[in-house]
Amino acid sequence: MENWNQVLFTLVQQNPIETAILLFTVVLLAIVWLRLNKIVKIDLVKDKRDATEKAITYADRFTETIIPHLRKYKANVFDLAYYDTSFVSDIKGIHNFKYDYPLTRDQVSTREEFDIHDALYQLKTISTGIQHGRVDKEVCCKLFGQEFCEAVEVYYDMILHVRKEDSRAYDQVITLYQDWRKKFTKIKPSKTYEYIPEKRMNENPLSI
Repeated sequence: MENWNQVLFTLVQQNPIETAILLFTVVLLAIVWLRLNKIVKIDLVKDKRDATEKAITYADRFTETIIPHLRKYKANVFDLAYYDTSFVSDIKGIHNFKYDYPLTRDQVSTREEFDIHDALYQLKTISTGIQHGRVDKEVCCKLFGQEFCEAVEVYYDMILHVRKEDSRAYDQVITLYQDWRKKFTKIKPSKTYEYIPEKRMNENPLSI
């Protein structure tokens, strides 16, 4: 410290004007740095808050659009790849998105009767927004990640059906599913969770 005092004293004696300018510049730079640092921290907090709010918005949209459709769809469409463990594992989920899961015209027609394309559109829109928007993906995963993965598994055979015509269809959905699915050891809900209309209960054992 003494050495610095001596150097400063010498500079003031020999070059008073230049030393004053130098000291003023150093102080000014320090003030600017502190101010910028504060602004950056404020912006980071704001960005985090905005990202969390967007995550909640996506969760609300998912709950309002996908969840009701998912329950109705499972209660009325019985021959889903979702129920075939050679395609969809209870623990690891979907094995492969390149399989050929043949659906008959009647099967496709049944799925379309229950607005599967609208549901897939919503799923794609939500996935794309999460992947490319300024949204907190971790918050999204905590809020509806498990239900999202279940929806992808339930809609799996129609995703494959569409991808036969367009190999890149629902890429964002698949990417997000593969990222989130490994966080869960079990996706399929218990029997008591599923929405099953009374008149449908005895029609097919897979509906239970």
